[in-house]
Amino acid sequence: MDLLKKSKMVAILAVLILIGTTIFIFSKVAFIFRPLEAIVSSILLPILISVFIFYIFLPIFKQLERITKRRNLSVFLIVLLILSVVFLGIQVVMPMIITEIGKFVAQIPTIIYSISQLVESSVLEEKVAPLLESLDLNQMGRVIIQVISGARSSLSGIVEVISHSAIIIFTIPLLLVYMFKDGEKIPSKLQEITPEDYQQLVKDWCRDFHNAASTYISGKMMVCAYVGVSSYLVFKILGLPNALLLGLICGLMDIVPYFGPFIGVIPALLYALSQDLKTAILLILFITAIQFGESYLVSPIVMNKVSKIHPIIAVFLLLIAGNLLGFLGMIVALPMYTIIRGMVRTFIDFRKKCKRRVDSGVYASEKIKN
Repeated sequence: MDLLKKSKMVAILAVLILIGTTIFIFSKVAFIFRPLEAIVSSILLPILISVFIFYIFLPIFKQLERITKRRNLSVFLIVLLILSVVFLGIQVVMPMIITEIGKFVAQIPTIIYSISQLVESSVLEEKVAPLLESLDLNQMGRVIIQVISGARSSLSGIVEVISHSAIIIFTIPLLLVYMFKDGEKIPSKLQEITPEDYQQLVKDWCRDFHNAASTYISGKMMVCAYVGVSSYLVFKILGLPNALLLGLICGLMDIVPYFGPFIGVIPALLYALSQDLKTAILLILFITAIQFGESYLVSPIVMNKVSKIHPIIAVFLLLIAGNLLGFLGMIVALPMYTIIRGMVRTFIDFRKKCKRRVDSGVYASEKIKN
């Protein structure tokens, strides 16, 4: 023990050895935690979806509550609205999207051929021609069709699984009812089961989570809606086919910061290049104007409460989360970082206040003795 106290290096090595030993032991008895893993995986998805939907519709619920002055009636109306939106999406929007995807897949060989013809007739022919000659465009078209067809079938499979999952169908509406009805009571309930010294910390944590989640989720949905609708109108004006699908892609991909807008506009840009170079240039100008509007007008208004994240940190978070959890990780990385950072700051402030109270108490006791 004296050696650990005297040498920081030995203490660090001892801690690392203990951590490694603990990980090794738990890796050998992983089967013990499989029931717990099954329980968490079963309830995690309904909870995440319910929280996401709750914060999207929370502003509407507050307006309904102000109008009706009756909380139970507002809960009934908001749940009815959510179910109507889901039903409309499954019965009307989803078939339209699947049809648009089918049309897009069928047009991929034509798009690739048109782009190659455009390159061959432009000043880029000398630079790009060797690359095009080394590529089998037909093979590329088949690969792209297979990828998109697989994505479409996967999407349909996910929708079908969710649609036929009894747990999700019955759990999410139930969770939403209790979230809208008793959501404000959650902080007080958590405080009741928390030791008295930490009740204020729990209350502040609940406030941090609510403020960050509500602002980020509802604000981000409004930003994505702005990008999707604006992009759809631009594609319609330029006469691009499958404007609905292209606009939806732009809106959905805008959920991913930094990388999303560039990825989302690629299909529309390919369509524009397959028509003519002028359409592609106009598309780039319009999309740039939309992104400027998002960055300097829409986002500052609807997400002004979200604390700023340094771009370098944001990019690293997106890369790490993308490698660990894929596209879902890139979506939840920044809001989770914002929530955790706010809670950590609250904890640090709480510890500082406790220390000041202890120091002031010690000082007062010493003053009394003197």
